[in-house]
Amino acid sequence: MKQGQGGEVGLRREIGAWGSFSMGYADVGADIYIALGVLALYAAQAAPLALLIAAVTYVSTGLCYAELASRYPIAGGGQYYAQRAFGPLHGFLVGWGLMLDYTIDIALFSLATVGYLGFLVQRFLGSDLLFRSPYYGLAAVAHTLMLALLNVFGIRYSSRYNEIVVMLDLATLGIFALVGLPYALLSGAASRWLSEVSNSLLSGSFGQNGWGSFIYGVTLAMASYIGIESISQAAEETKEPSRVIPAASKWCIVAVIVGATLFSFLAVSLLPWQEVPRRSQDPLASVAQALPGVGPYFSVWVAFMGCMISSISANAGVVGVSRVSFAMARAHLLPSRLSAVSIRFRTPYLTIALFSAVSSLLLLAYSYLGGVELISLVASLYNFGALVAYMYVNLAALSLRRKDPSNAGWRMPLNISWRGAKISVIPLFGFASSLLTWIALVGTHELGRLIGALWFLVGLALFAALAASRRRSARPSTRAGP
Repeated sequence: MKQGQGGEVGLRREIGAWGSFSMGYADVGADIYIALGVLALYAAQAAPLALLIAAVTYVSTGLCYAELASRYPIAGGGQYYAQRAFGPLHGFLVGWGLMLDYTIDIALFSLATVGYLGFLVQRFLGSDLLFRSPYYGLAAVAHTLMLALLNVFGIRYSSRYNEIVVMLDLATLGIFALVGLPYALLSGAASRWLSEVSNSLLSGSFGQNGWGSFIYGVTLAMASYIGIESISQAAEETKEPSRVIPAASKWCIVAVIVGATLFSFLAVSLLPWQEVPRRSQDPLASVAQALPGVGPYFSVWVAFMGCMISSISANAGVVGVSRVSFAMARAHLLPSRLSAVSIRFRTPYLTIALFSAVSSLLLLAYSYLGGVELISLVASLYNFGALVAYMYVNLAALSLRRKDPSNAGWRMPLNISWRGAKISVIPLFGFASSLLTWIALVGTHELGRLIGALWFLVGLALFAALAASRRRSARPSTRAGP
């Protein structure tokens, strides 16, 4: 068995081009299956516009990840880039923020999986059991534990599971678009939507609080784009990363933006926008029911795919949080025990088990809430840490162009000369848009603001404690010899 430096067991490179794309799409592409309902609640009929505004951050940051992951194919993603560019504390802050969001991702998409499964159970068995508390949350816990077991056995099985489901999902959404888009145009739904959006923009009438609701909706729209990090997290397990990762990232960006805006448009044009939030647990299946002729039948298949793609998005969360914490432990930013790799399966089994357990405990703690309330609670925690990481990744892309001018790896376009180095202007847009979205999030999401602040305070305390422990260990002993 091949070993890393110092006899450590390394991670195995098993992910190809389609697997890398599937890893990113699984985490980001599934977001629309859960975000439609909550987004329409605040951005109303302008939900597609909110998604387009949020896409600026996604495109810019996704290209930064593509460049950095191709140049530094190391597990850890944004955490590693920030540490290399700015030092251990900054790397820790990025990794700590990503750990929060990946843990929330596992919980959120386990809920989405159960929601679409509930649609199928209700359709075929006539039972709404999975829509009711506490069974909704408990079923999500069972799903989380199943994914943890799958990932302990190896990312090869996890990745192949992703690849098959993503292929089926893309085919499903393609059929959905081919039927739904012409119907929206020919039935007059598109023109009605355009008229409603124009009136809303002129009058500022969005949801309950006008422009305030729309801004809140833009911050929620970022939930539809969280997860591009997943491709870079698996860079150390990707074959030919300098070639595969940039291509996979760019295709993932295009697929996600087209899918998110298109299906958000279909949701608020084929259905009254007020109806979409009422089906927050299975929104895309409800939109499919509105299609002429095939709706009652096609919605069943869409619900099945919603269940499957949400499952692999939760799975991508397990992969992401386990790899980020594994990389941080290996860099001595977390207890070194967390860098342990299974000799048999060559997977970071301790971090997989730990954060799957944390996600499960979150679901158990709030399993008494109703479905919509539980989704809203978990979604409100989702973006805080990721946006902090996105700001750092954009800045790291600028800094590392100067600190490490190596020609290895793919490079972003739109370059200018600055202080003797060629830098791209894309990270400037990415940082500015990430910062503005984060400020809006902090100002409008009370629970996210509270939990996010507490999470980072705990992280800083842990960082300080580990640093003090290392200093004590490095101190020479003053005890006299025998």
